[in-house]
Amino acid sequence: MSRSKYVSVAASVVFSSVASSWPVFAQTAETDPSAAAGSPSVGAPDSPPSDSPPTPDVLPSMVVEGKVQKKKISKAKAKTKPVQAVTTSQPSAAPKPAGIINSRAGRNTPYGPVTDYLAAATETGMKTDTPLNEIPQSISVVGAEQIRDQDAQSVQDALRYVPGVVADGYGLDSRTDGPIIRGSTEVPEYLDGLRRTFSYYTYNYRLEPYFLERIEVLRGPASVLYGQAAVGGIINSVSKRPQSETAGEIGVQYGSFDFKQVNFDLTGPMTTDGKWSYRLTGVARDADTQVKYVPNDRYALAPAISYRPDNNTTITVIGDFQRDRTGSTAQFFPHIGTIFPNVNGKHISWDTFAGEPGDHYDTDAMAGTVLVEHKFNSWLKLQHASRYADIHNDYSAVAVNWDYLDAAQEELSRYRWMSITDTQVFNQDTNLEAKFGTGPLEHKVLAGVDFTHFHATQGWDYAYDANPDFSERPFNIYHPVYGQANWVGANCAGEAYAFTAAPKTPACDRQSVVQTGLYGQDQIRLGNWLAVLGLRHDWVDNTTNGSSQADEATTYRAGLMYEFSNGFTPYFSYAESFIPVVGFARTGAAFNPQEGRQYEVGFKYQPVGSNFSINSAIYDINDTGRLVADPINPNYSAQIGKAEVKGFEIELVGRLTKNLKSVLGYSYTQAEYAGDYEYAGNQIESIPKNVASLWAVWDFDQPGLKGWSMGGGVRYIGASWDETNTIQVPDVTLFDAMIAYETEHWRWQLNGKNLENKLYYSTCLARGDCFIGEARTITTSLTYKY
Repeated sequence: MSRSKYVSVAASVVFSSVASSWPVFAQTAETDPSAAAGSPSVGAPDSPPSDSPPTPDVLPSMVVEGKVQKKKISKAKAKTKPVQAVTTSQPSAAPKPAGIINSRAGRNTPYGPVTDYLAAATETGMKTDTPLNEIPQSISVVGAEQIRDQDAQSVQDALRYVPGVVADGYGLDSRTDGPIIRGSTEVPEYLDGLRRTFSYYTYNYRLEPYFLERIEVLRGPASVLYGQAAVGGIINSVSKRPQSETAGEIGVQYGSFDFKQVNFDLTGPMTTDGKWSYRLTGVARDADTQVKYVPNDRYALAPAISYRPDNNTTITVIGDFQRDRTGSTAQFFPHIGTIFPNVNGKHISWDTFAGEPGDHYDTDAMAGTVLVEHKFNSWLKLQHASRYADIHNDYSAVAVNWDYLDAAQEELSRYRWMSITDTQVFNQDTNLEAKFGTGPLEHKVLAGVDFTHFHATQGWDYAYDANPDFSERPFNIYHPVYGQANWVGANCAGEAYAFTAAPKTPACDRQSVVQTGLYGQDQIRLGNWLAVLGLRHDWVDNTTNGSSQADEATTYRAGLMYEFSNGFTPYFSYAESFIPVVGFARTGAAFNPQEGRQYEVGFKYQPVGSNFSINSAIYDINDTGRLVADPINPNYSAQIGKAEVKGFEIELVGRLTKNLKSVLGYSYTQAEYAGDYEYAGNQIESIPKNVASLWAVWDFDQPGLKGWSMGGGVRYIGASWDETNTIQVPDVTLFDAMIAYETEHWRWQLNGKNLENKLYYSTCLARGDCFIGEARTITTSLTYKY
């Protein structure tokens, strides 16, 4: 059997296991919905905290056609109310251990822990506390439990088992995360609902996944709620927040490439009345990478404090202090030597370093977030989020040019890029949420305003390695010798140098982006029918080196769902996106915003009483206004690029039996260039048509084996092409595994990724280079919990 068929065979085994174990966890449609625990549906007030009296479910009356309409619920009507498919507790095969991941605090909130890989609710899809099966758009949630089980060391790592996502779009990269979602290669990242990534990666910093409660992927346009965003979707991470129960853990890790890490996560009340609570999370890492001379060091601390003066008000302040010392694992090697052997049949080893010892990618980041929630009564709520971030990046890297200088195809010339980037970002989002009824309709209306101010300065320097006669000096990529470079170059201020140290780089480039958005949304329920209508208008001012450009756009979204009593919910949705495009065409005209739209049809199915969900969708995306090389003068860009993306996705996630939890996904993505572009009809570069994955963990409950768990995963990444569709990157099947033993206070875990140590490539571009994937990585950890 070929490796590419492993995923489908494994999927059959999982579904067979579900079918054979169905009586263990299946419930009839007559299950009493009042006994189920989960997030409230549209029109119902949020669940009150456990220490407060129940809040009456009373909707405010509205004047309609001159008469006061009061909501009345008769016994007959109550019987016809749809039964919600919600997450219920399953018997645990192992004893309930201590620790934060196993704490029950906050599990019914849209930002709390995720149990058995299945989230009940989220705020990412609607900006309101909404069950996932009431959102007419594809969304996946990766919780801290799954991050731990898979030993994800980055956001990119954590998304490898999410359908519709090419997590390692540009291979292993120590500088940034580069996921691709539904054909979009520039995916914006958010943290606690506020945008955190802008422009080039040196303007940003990588999140520490250990600091996150969950990572949520909203696939498809999200501009109505979040403003400028790619048509493929967004990633919203949720910070760990203080909990009302005392819990904590401290762990140590060791692994491949001399990976050494200490991490801790502590939380609990600060006062006896419970009004003040805290959380303190930290990571200290000293590590190398699969590429020689590239470290992977990090020191990070995330303190958080919550103040809850009463049951209706919560104020949380979260800090993030991070110091990264790394380099670039992306070495930008040419096609010959990677995807193709050289004339002597050689391939470049993935530990080869083409730079100079001392190359670095150093980032210092400080950020502070304020989250406020106040309930005026059972139907009106105010939410506010704001953040200020200050990021300093010092980048120096040497890379190779892609044309060989010798007949043996071993010697390449090199160039050096250095930059100093300072970035400040302030953004805020404030909204009011109102729940009320108008006749038979129940509404959850959201109205808000958000604001972003991004400012960055950058100085840079470019040089090449030269012989005394100023010709390009050769560097043997198979037998590298370091410390002999002679640099000839200039900085952004035009200060040239030759064979001497580079002058200090001044801040030459300045960019400022100011965005304001007004948005409104109505979630409507009429019996078993659910609908959402959304509208937003944005104003964006972008100033780059004194040249200003103003854009504005109006975007819309709409969705319709129908809930069947067995937990099956089909839906249809429409959504739009926009991205301001900065710059000018050859004619001098400013570029228009890049605009996209999507139609999506799908279903969400969570059998009543079960603890797993099956979600699927087909979609049609049209994206216009992409920049491509001007066909008349390639030194300019022309806004004639279009993309048409059609696809299918399916996901199974949750606890399938009392012993088995799993994540299964498959996606088919036909992403093609369109319009007047010379490559119209070609598959967009870096995007495989087929991606499939299966991850499963078995918890043992036999005598003598309680506390043990064993898991594994298989990832199939289909073939992809460069933009000219002449260079094919072969498909690859990768295997991961884990084994763990957990007691009440201790957890030991062993993980392996890419167990066969396959040398593979994630992307090759027509410009001349390829990106290498992650080598086999083994890590072990020991954690004490209380």
